[in-house]
Amino acid sequence: MTPAELRTVARRLPTGVTVVTSGRGDDMHGMTVNSFATLSLSPPLVNFSVRHGARITTLIESTGGFVVNVLGADQHALARRFADPDRPTGSDCFAAVETAGAPASGGMRLAGTIGHFDCRAVHLVEAGDHTIVVGSVEECGIVGTADPLLFVNGEFRSVLSGSLQ
Repeated sequence: MTPAELRTVARRLPTGVTVVTSGRGDDMHGMTVNSFATLSLSPPLVNFSVRHGARITTLIESTGGFVVNVLGADQHALARRFADPDRPTGSDCFAAVETAGAPASGGMRLAGTIGHFDCRAVHLVEAGDHTIVVGSVEECGIVGTADPLLFVNGEFRSVLSGSLQ
């Protein structure tokens, strides 16, 4: 099996899209993450993974926390902005983005998202070519009622409201 084969199959699995933020003051950073998942309800834990050397990892280590902003179906431009490798760094990364506060956990809440998780980092685990970040959820909230933004087959998607029986 090759990495390309793994990626081809994995792309078929829909994932939610988030922007993870960390840092304080002028030393802030945000990045689009689609590997976010809840890990445990008791204690409340979440996790996501990033490539080794990602700037966000250093900020999470230094502040001890991060915020996961859950994007709505209409926020694909925001997802693209924080996925762009040429985006501004530091606080300039947020210059054209409306924010909703910086919690004590370290990070920035983005305005207009459908939810957020304010987390304290409890484990950073090296795994292959990525680092798995595990956070203890200190506070979370639903902010909007829009459908979530999904990523599948290399594209952003949305789903219709409703459930399957």
